[in-house]
Parts: sequence; C-alpha cells; structure tokens
Amino acid sequence: WNEKLEVVVIENKPSEFKKLAEKVNRKSNHLGLEPIYGLENAYGYGRSLAVWLIEKGYIVKDINPALAYDQRKSAPMLRKNDEHDAYCVATVLINQLHTLPNAKPKDNEWTLAQLVNRRDLLVKDGIRFKNGLHEQISMAYPSYSKFFSEIDGKCAMYFWRTYPSPVHLQGKTAEDLTVEFKEIARISKKDKAELILDCVQ
Repeated sequence: WNEKLEVVVIENKPSEFKKLAEKVNRKSNHLGLEPIYGLENAYGYGRSLAVWLIEKGYIVKDINPALAYDQRKSAPMLRKNDEHDAYCVATVLINQLHTLPNAKPKDNEWTLAQLVNRRDLLVKDGIRFKNGLHEQISMAYPSYSKFFSEIDGKCAMYFWRTYPSPVHLQGKTAEDLTVEFKEIARISKKDKAELILDCVQ
C-alpha cells in the first residue's frame, strides 16, 4: 500500500552496499517477500550499486529519470530532497514493475561514454583557454593576427612566452628573431621577423 517501511542512507561505495542489502533482506525475509531494487540513473551515479546488486543475484530495475520526475510533479506541492526522490523512484517501481527494463550496465558502453565526456571537456577547455589567450595577446599586440595567423603554432607559442609584451623586444633585430624562429620551426623567413617588428612599431 505504498507504506514507507524504513529510510536507509548510505554512501556510494561497496562496503555500504552490503549494509543496505542486509537491511533490505531482514525486512523482506520478515515479510516473506523477494526484494527488487529500482535505481534511477542506473548507468550514471547508480551504476556501481547496480553492478554490485546484479553480481549478488538481485533483481534491479532501471527507472528512467523522466518517470521519477513525473511522479514528483504529481504531488500537490513539489518537494526536492533525497528521501522524497527515493520515495518517488520506489513508487514508480511498484506501479510500473512489469514494464520497467532490467538494469544491464555494460562496461564497454560505460567506458566509451566516459571517454566521450572527457574528450568533450578537453575540447571545451581548449576553446576557453584559446579565447583567453586571444584576449591577453590582443592587449599587448593588437595586430598579432597579421604575423601569426595561428595563435597556437610552435613559433607563436614561443613568441608569446618569450616576448609577452613589446617591451621585451627592445634591441632585437629581425636577424635575431629569425635565428630564434629557425630553432623552433626549422623553417623561418626573415620577412616574418621584419613584419613583427614593423607591427610592433
């Protein structure tokens, strides 16, 4: 009858999973029932618990977050806390038990998803850092795009690091810069160095 029998709070680690299973088993044995677990996001934060439960032979159902959200919305007053969220997930589990899919965490898919997410983060960070570099360089060298079309090329990165502002170029000749660039890129023309010094002037 959707009666809340007990609230158990655990950390998301295997040593705590065992405590959860023991409590649930005591309660279910007392009532003569077989426990079935319902996990919202069984392939995200709930994945480690889902894997542990499945390995121990328990039935685990995957609760789509949209179903739990609809259950929360159905209440007269919208409440958002861990205990109420768990109650909503349990209610969905009871009401839709025979239509819910079994949780089947797959290592290959999970690993691939982690790698894709990591790559996306790296790409976003790269764009953010590059935009920050554009902003900083444009203050010191407003015409930088005339002599370095690629802001993060080998010669460009060497130049920004060695000459962070025009004052560091005092006394430098086009020949000096050309020699330095040749050490970095192996191929460098004197007109590149001359263009830099002209733009700075």
